[in-house]
Amino acid sequence: MQEKIDTELLKAIINSPFNEIDYEYLLVHHPAKIREEEMNVMTKEESLPVPPSLSVENIHIPSSEPQRDIRLRVYRPKGKKNLPVLLYFHGGAFIYGTPEQYDFIFFRLALDIDAVIVSVDYRLAPEHPFPAAMEDSYDALLWLSEYADHIGGNKNRIMIGGSSAGATIAASLTHYARDKKEISIQHQYLLYPPTDHLLETSSMNELANAPMQTKKAAEWMWTHYLQHQMIQPPQYSVPLQEKDFKNLPEATIIVCELDPLKDEGKKYAKKLQNAGVSVTLLEIEGAVHAFDFFPCQLSETFYQQQVKLFNPILTQKS
Repeated sequence: MQEKIDTELLKAIINSPFNEIDYEYLLVHHPAKIREEEMNVMTKEESLPVPPSLSVENIHIPSSEPQRDIRLRVYRPKGKKNLPVLLYFHGGAFIYGTPEQYDFIFFRLALDIDAVIVSVDYRLAPEHPFPAAMEDSYDALLWLSEYADHIGGNKNRIMIGGSSAGATIAASLTHYARDKKEISIQHQYLLYPPTDHLLETSSMNELANAPMQTKKAAEWMWTHYLQHQMIQPPQYSVPLQEKDFKNLPEATIIVCELDPLKDEGKKYAKKLQNAGVSVTLLEIEGAVHAFDFFPCQLSETFYQQQVKLFNPILTQKS
């Protein structure tokens, strides 16, 4: 399989300081320690300068639980109002990851697509299993539906997105928000999403030992997220197991050729399409899971593709 991976990408993965973290071992034995290991790597890296035309701030909003706040990291083009809003959920197997890890993408993207990007610092498993992350995400969505104008956004033009486990949360949120009927989501943007805890697809077995995402890691990710509810996952926790796919937001779904999660992303796209939802499905050749975190031409080309994908979505009127 390695011969199929983009050569420059594979080299970047091998040379990455994050490659020294034994994610698989820690997922099994000390899942929360991954956060500490990643922080150690991040503190050794030079911080990126914020572009002069961009405002970046952390704000805290009240959660639906008393006496607890939710941190949002807001990327906003300076001097503009009434912009479309992208509410985003970071990846990290439901267990680790931070909004700051996406600075290198969002510093550019917010300016290139002329939108406010709001990244949610949601609660993490295993300390906070489902539905904690989705509840925090829905609280953020509700807050934006009332106060988006406070951060230069348009409360009637909110799309949601996420990568990896964050894409799972985004997909879950579309079902939950549709049923709650409190707010309309304009679009869902799902980047290499895990959509099923059963892990029975062809790609999951054929690519079980792929770089950046293995079948074993996927098993433990879902185990920590669902915990005692693995046999009968609750509604909204596992997107592909949902019963009703009608009246969900239009979707853009990105999968990677060499990602074991590829087929379940495609199956999710098919379920949406069969229910009458408009879907753009894109498969990135030569890419593994989370490839866009590694500096190479494949990642840069994909970044430019993302800008082109976002622009027509964000210029739509709700």
